[in-house]
Amino acid sequence: MTGALDPGPDPESPASSPSSPSPSGANSGSGSADSDYRVYNNFYGPQYHGRAHFGIANAAERPGRARATGLLEGDEIDALLRSYIRPDCFDGAARELSRTGVVVLTGPQGTGKRSGAVALLRETVGPSADYVVLSPDIGLDQLAERTFDEGVGYVVLDRTGTAGTTGGPAGPSSDFDWRRVRDQLRRHRAHLVITTVHGVAGRLPEAVRHLPWRPPALDKVVRARLVQARIPQETVDRALAGVPPRCPVAIVADAAQRIAAGADPDQVWKEHSGSAPQAVQEWFDAGEERSLREIAEVTTLAFATGIGRRDFESLQDLLERLLEPVYFSPEDPPASGDGTASDAPGQALAPDGRDPRQRRRARPVDRRRSLARNTLIATEMQFYGATTREVMVFADAELRRWVLQALWRDHPTEYWDAVSHWLAAVVGADPDPVLQNSIASGLTLLGHIAFDEVVQSYLDPWARGESGDVGQALAVYVLWYMCLEKSQAAPALTLARTWAQSSHPTLRGTALIAFSGQLGVTFPTDAVKWIWAVLRSGVLAKRAERELGLQAWAQLFLTLVDCQEDAGIVLDALAHRIRKEQRTRSAAYSATGLLVLETTLWVFTATERLSGRPAVARYVADRPKEADVVAELWAAILCYRPLRRNALSALLVTVRALPGVTSDPTAAAARLGHALAAALPQVEHHLLTGELDRLATSRPTRATGPDCVAILIGALNSAKDTDPR
Repeated sequence: MTGALDPGPDPESPASSPSSPSPSGANSGSGSADSDYRVYNNFYGPQYHGRAHFGIANAAERPGRARATGLLEGDEIDALLRSYIRPDCFDGAARELSRTGVVVLTGPQGTGKRSGAVALLRETVGPSADYVVLSPDIGLDQLAERTFDEGVGYVVLDRTGTAGTTGGPAGPSSDFDWRRVRDQLRRHRAHLVITTVHGVAGRLPEAVRHLPWRPPALDKVVRARLVQARIPQETVDRALAGVPPRCPVAIVADAAQRIAAGADPDQVWKEHSGSAPQAVQEWFDAGEERSLREIAEVTTLAFATGIGRRDFESLQDLLERLLEPVYFSPEDPPASGDGTASDAPGQALAPDGRDPRQRRRARPVDRRRSLARNTLIATEMQFYGATTREVMVFADAELRRWVLQALWRDHPTEYWDAVSHWLAAVVGADPDPVLQNSIASGLTLLGHIAFDEVVQSYLDPWARGESGDVGQALAVYVLWYMCLEKSQAAPALTLARTWAQSSHPTLRGTALIAFSGQLGVTFPTDAVKWIWAVLRSGVLAKRAERELGLQAWAQLFLTLVDCQEDAGIVLDALAHRIRKEQRTRSAAYSATGLLVLETTLWVFTATERLSGRPAVARYVADRPKEADVVAELWAAILCYRPLRRNALSALLVTVRALPGVTSDPTAAAARLGHALAAALPQVEHHLLTGELDRLATSRPTRATGPDCVAILIGALNSAKDTDPR
């Protein structure tokens, strides 16, 4: 394979409405017997363990919808625009959107561009129109070739700045592409608002206005929400007096909502008053420079929050040894109190040929006393039934972010090289899942401050397999954690896309795993597009690589079902390709068609790890209206003789699993049977009922409910008997 993958515009991945995310995580695996797919811990919201903060959002934040693209529901729009205050730049942007059909809002995170984009669409296309969120990774050429629906408002949030499928920043040379986008929107009488934090290099495009977005006055945002909630004037005055300066408007709006719900204004603003950054600043700016041991303490905790004392001290000791060359100069070792050379690293060997560092002091280093004096660090007792476990945490969860910021700001490259070597050693020692999650969340927080450092020093090498399976898993976890924050989700998508386009097989494999989990939940259309792009490209020549691609598709379906998102996007994409194949083939399926059939079978055999039930059984039970699509796909693989026996086995397992996933399994079995009867050719009815009955007889199970297999066969026979032909 030479060159990058480029699927181009993907009309084969239909968008659908989002549904509510599951707040809990789950471990998922596939039921494929010969698959060697590593099991990953999926999570669909911020992760907490007492004061050990494994997620990104603070405790006050509420989980939103898991999916970042697709149709905006009415309650989402209401939440964004409730008590909305227009900034001074609003009217100019509205006029431009009405005149040209497209406008780009630029500015840093936290300035209200998201709510501003939706408010602009409501002003221009009206409150009764549909609003659709497109992928932030979409290129200008894809927008220019996309079919827009008349009267619909479209928005691209936090667009990553690629000018087209070839990538690169948007600049003067892309004015032609912007003109094509504008003309396409006018042709379809649709409107589009794009938001981005990236400025345009060079001269601004003339075809589409790029307008700097400014947030409204913070006091107006607070007042509007409190007055609407009929809060007493005394509380309103206290709330207005406590608004922190230069606070992001999104945080101010959330704080105002909490005050309107009854929270004390002083307590709410205290959380955003800068007490965490102030405490960190005071600690680092103490009268004397912090020692190596103290720096190692906070650095260790930044990446190893929530682990036990013994493990923490071992990690800290390893980091101190790696940091010693940064803090002590080999040419000028510090002297000890008796005038002899100290045991600083890098000094010459002693006359007897021994390294002075081997002559340790009689009393061991008292790390626990030093940790007790560190005001940024605390301990927490975690309870496991009748036992307890003491773990190390920050005194305040928000301190972690600010400690990383201070370390990045004040420490040289040599320090970060040592940290990189330290984390590589930790990853190489196969850390437990708690430590893995802590490292991943710490790197995600560091990514807010130094994204390039995280990608170049950790994610890219780990994704290439340089630190084995654990490193690859951590690269995936970091991307998944990034998806839990709106500001980091788009960069995570772009990074995974570049891995999927790579010619490096392990990078492609890491991208497939990432798209099959939380990244796919956040951007399901992109996940379907890129997993399929890797599969159909032929780069997965080896059997193990090919199975990884098939498993990624099945795992994406399983993950979407598990977190109660719309897994239909996976089935609709497969059904679309099968219909296209059936319309164009002459006698036999093409290689692409066979790949679709094989992928469908993998999807239908994907099982929940804990229950062992097929995910498609839960999907059929939870979404009765989707039985026709499921039956259409099953009919396709049943009619393809090389896959028929495996498809029959999967159908039998699925139907028998219905009593465990729904309170009305008979209705679900009958519904699936009638749908299968409609999807199968008439000649297949008798064959299917006979084969399925023989297979069920040869594989008896203990009865735990109604005989759903008999009900499905009865539905098939009923359709056969009533067919006029």
